[in-house]
Amino acid sequence: MIKKDIRAGTGSGCYRGETGMKPNEHDIFRATLEQLPEGIIIVDADDEIIFVNRAAEEIRGVARDRILGRSVILCHPQKSHDRVRRALQFLREGRAGAFVRMVADTRRGKHYENTYAAIRDKRGNYIGSVVISRDVTERRRLEEEKAVYLQNLEQKVAQLTAGFEDMCVSAMTSLVNALEAKDPYTKGHSLRVSETASRMAEHVYGVSPEAREVQLAGMLHDIGKVGLRESVLHKPGRLTPEEFEHVKEHPVIGERILLPIERFRGVAKLARHHHERFDGMGYPDGLKGKEIPEGARILAIADSYDAMTSDRPYRGPMEPERAAEEIKKNLGSQFDPEWGRVFLELFYSGTVG
Repeated sequence: MIKKDIRAGTGSGCYRGETGMKPNEHDIFRATLEQLPEGIIIVDADDEIIFVNRAAEEIRGVARDRILGRSVILCHPQKSHDRVRRALQFLREGRAGAFVRMVADTRRGKHYENTYAAIRDKRGNYIGSVVISRDVTERRRLEEEKAVYLQNLEQKVAQLTAGFEDMCVSAMTSLVNALEAKDPYTKGHSLRVSETASRMAEHVYGVSPEAREVQLAGMLHDIGKVGLRESVLHKPGRLTPEEFEHVKEHPVIGERILLPIERFRGVAKLARHHHERFDGMGYPDGLKGKEIPEGARILAIADSYDAMTSDRPYRGPMEPERAAEEIKKNLGSQFDPEWGRVFLELFYSGTVG
């Protein structure tokens, strides 16, 4: 019924009110959606797009006639199909009434807050979903300015050291990239961990110094591997117990590299503890539960997920869904259950992974 009603009169100048007749509920409903400043896209139970308002056309940069009647999955780039399917399944199964995802349009310098919600009939049956897109560019700009301000309260000192700090970040990032470039099995690992961890942190803290620190720690968490023997680091097979003990030194080495630089004091702490386990069975210090720095608990999840879904000399990559199930299975033992649930929500909604 929704499919029939919403689609009726999708062109301009089609409201019954324009003919002099009293508009019915459908006309009023559709006219309201057309005039909203938010972008509205409605999808039926078969994942087919049945309504697009003018604001959505502007935000998406595509004419509605090109996407009406098409599968919403096929309207996304090929690389995003799995994420879109997961998000639709997430809504269809009722795991959440709605969820929010931040989307950046780098071409136009815009940021949008997309709210995805299931549509259900009176009996609770899933009959479709709606995406509401709001332009939050100005809000995002103010949040970023606030975050920058909080990070630079020490006015004169911060200004004098900013150039040095940027140089250090660039130098350390280049070192990590050079380290990973030597091994095709870990290339890009730190960047992927950084992206996943920062999305988790932003989901809880918003644009904030805490999220920025987690993002930077994700990039540099494995910098201590520069102090490991290459014969062990690039060994094409499983490690011996002795070799694994050698690898377990890299969080401590990473802390030693980062700690002397003021800008990296907090990041050094996260690098040291990103292999701790929630049950206290991790390394190097065997910290347990909330003793582990919060940022390190976030990194542990992002790092493990990327490791499981990446190719290795001794095994192929794990399917994303199976890796997510492994994380779910180990909540409370290997992983912080609260941050684990944040990751799983973002994974099943197609935001990460």
